[in-house]
Amino acid sequence: MTLGLRALARRLQPSHPLYEQITRELQQAEAGEYGERYIVRQLEKLSYSMDIHILHNIRLSRPLPIQLDVVVVTPYEVIIIESKNIRGDVQLKSKPRQMIRILDTGNRSIFNHPEVQLEEYVYGLQGFFRQHNVEAHVGGVIVFPFNNARIDYENGMFPVIMSRELTNFLRQRNAQGERLDVQEIIALLLHHHTSYEPFPLCRYYDIEERAIRQGVFCPKCQLGMMHRLPLKWRCLSCYHTDSTAHYVTLQDYSMLISNHITNKQAQYFLQINNRHIVKRILATNCYSKVGVTKQSKYQILP
Repeated sequence: MTLGLRALARRLQPSHPLYEQITRELQQAEAGEYGERYIVRQLEKLSYSMDIHILHNIRLSRPLPIQLDVVVVTPYEVIIIESKNIRGDVQLKSKPRQMIRILDTGNRSIFNHPEVQLEEYVYGLQGFFRQHNVEAHVGGVIVFPFNNARIDYENGMFPVIMSRELTNFLRQRNAQGERLDVQEIIALLLHHHTSYEPFPLCRYYDIEERAIRQGVFCPKCQLGMMHRLPLKWRCLSCYHTDSTAHYVTLQDYSMLISNHITNKQAQYFLQINNRHIVKRILATNCYSKVGVTKQSKYQILP
């Protein structure tokens, strides 16, 4: 989703009514992804000295659709980690359950309390295990990955910790009950994991195709448009040359508009007025071709 939002923010006209919303969602997605990766790296280091196994971005569709940021499987329980990469003064209120963020500028924002989401995830994973006749205790913890948040926490259902506290948190978990078949649980979760595909984003956000900017962006300066030369592209701003710059552009088309494209559509989107050059590009960057006429469609490689 983050890659798609980057493509959409890059290509959506700044005057479009949804431009600010898209850039805001992109910032949130990038911050969340960065925080999750940091937590996963910390957990991977711990896995050398502790009997834990880490899964990242697990999405289950039944019995409830849930997407789990980070899952830690220990010999005695399964722990869902809800990561919150947010800065400022953060107040976690219990009545009603809200997360209030106040920046140094005085800007005040209200978000959903992370434990509301975590409660649903725990409930959903418990139901998933019951559905597959697996007995496993499911716990949860809310983790702030960095020290750029000052937390004011009112007691709730789940612990709230900083990432540096993860080691002690996991060591203090009670080793009670029967040992789990860890490999069975990991295999079960991976087997039922389903990828999240909101693409094409133009349809997802109800954005008209004509609002999307065409052309090949320079991979170096990220601002200039590239002009096609024999066997390569050249940036009109920084003069950087690249032989495969069209690949990202076709990926943008796939995530924003469709994962199938005709030669004529590719000419328009790549801004190349030569069907023979485009034919060679599509033959190299696509899975398969359907049809033999001018309306033949190519499936774009992911």
